[in-house]
Amino acid sequence: MSRSLMDYDIPIQRNEYLVQASRAMEVLLKLGNVNAPLWNRNIEGGGETLNFVEYERDFPPFLGTKPPGFVSEATRARSVVPMTSLTLVEALLNADQWREMFIGMIGSCTTMEVISNGTGGSRNGALQLMKAEIQLISPLVPVRGLKFIRFANSKHRAMDCG
Repeated sequence: MSRSLMDYDIPIQRNEYLVQASRAMEVLLKLGNVNAPLWNRNIEGGGETLNFVEYERDFPPFLGTKPPGFVSEATRARSVVPMTSLTLVEALLNADQWREMFIGMIGSCTTMEVISNGTGGSRNGALQLMKAEIQLISPLVPVRGLKFIRFANSKHRAMDCG
């Protein structure tokens, strides 16, 4: 019987989650740069895929070696979201709302632990440990289970790292 990646726990103490989330936010901001050589345009279907050679050169791993069977994938696309940034952040930080927002893609989702609700009555610094199953309507793409930390910063960006 094969083991899923959900069977591998990353040994990080609670106080390390914020360090990891902050480092991941720095990477996210660099990945968001429109002119970065980190992205290759898709000829068919639009969007972009990550150039892993450039990525690994610019961002050395900070969680150590990857476990056997670990798969890396990254795509980027742009869209307009018909809601305020605050509403979007709240939806992303609520497991049920996130699953409903991406109905058909998120098979299951739970918030395993709330590390921080944010500071000063806002979601700035909100940090959660989450578990989800990502599924696509395709026999070619298997259901993927993952654990990740979700982090929101003062600019009302929400992100996943894991």
